[in-house]
Amino acid sequence: MLITTIQQFRTASSINISNTIDPWLPYIQDAEETFIIPVIGIDMYYAILAIIEDNIKPIEDPTFEADPGIKPGPGSGLTAEELQLSFIDKLRNAEALYALYLGIDEMSLSISSAGIQVIASDTHKPAPQYQIMNLKETYITRAHRQIDVALAFFMENEEAIEMDPLVPSPYFIRNAAEFQLQADIHSSRRVFLSLLPIIASVEKKYIIPTLSLVFFNDLKDKFQNSDLNDDEQLIIDMITPALAHLTMARALLEISIDVLDWGIFNNASNSFNSIATKTQVNSERIARMVDANQRDGEAELKMLQEFLDNNASASKYALYYNSSRFVGAESSGKRGEFINDPANSIFVV
Repeated sequence: MLITTIQQFRTASSINISNTIDPWLPYIQDAEETFIIPVIGIDMYYAILAIIEDNIKPIEDPTFEADPGIKPGPGSGLTAEELQLSFIDKLRNAEALYALYLGIDEMSLSISSAGIQVIASDTHKPAPQYQIMNLKETYITRAHRQIDVALAFFMENEEAIEMDPLVPSPYFIRNAAEFQLQADIHSSRRVFLSLLPIIASVEKKYIIPTLSLVFFNDLKDKFQNSDLNDDEQLIIDMITPALAHLTMARALLEISIDVLDWGIFNNASNSFNSIATKTQVNSERIARMVDANQRDGEAELKMLQEFLDNNASASKYALYYNSSRFVGAESSGKRGEFINDPANSIFVV
């Protein structure tokens, strides 16, 4: 695990000095499996464990003390080992906050064969439920923010840190920064990772039928190998906004929903009215946002379709020109696809 001592755990929160690491270990492990590994990938996780186990630099007693007024980053003069330690520290902070979020409900309970009892003493009594829920909200918010800070730090120092890169997205939008250029996700890699299944679905259902499978595969291969010419890059520049907006149209309906084997649940709400926390956008506003993103995405695909029909030839975009998708300039405007009608938003070839 990334966290093995109570000192590492305590850097993220001012928990009581009497805490030991043992009661928190199950929650730390859960935090790694549930939140950390899905974000950084299993290969990077093992690479980090190797750095810790090889004792390149003891994380509890680093050989450098960064100036608190200076944020480590490009041009900071830190070595690869020091950057690695800084990155691991940021991940540990996130992991500790996730563990606190997972474990806080059970910390005041005694679970035994005699039943479940509340732990109390003459000087300490359990906190009210609304305060516990407020604290859980604080922990999960801070944890999400901290993991994004850690990932941003890694990306800023990707060359100098001398670690294998994060696994890139296999789609036409490769990372959170590229998605952010088209739709606001607060540049969050964590949010971007949650969008990847939807991006995959949108490419399959919208982008492939628009381009034709052969042209799509050729373009994707050149895109992933950085082998695009100027004409092909122009097509990518037209694909990405459509891909982002159509992804958002789906995500706005799905991203706050948990589909479980015992029902479908809203995963961003609670039952305590006194909690001061973020509230979900009402359904009417979500519907307007879905409609706006769907219309934008389909309008952008319409522009792409007409551009290809007007510009493809035997020597330019030849794979599209020779496909069944090409109809020529005269017929392009007569297509019945992507006409910005919410009732006709399913694309059928």
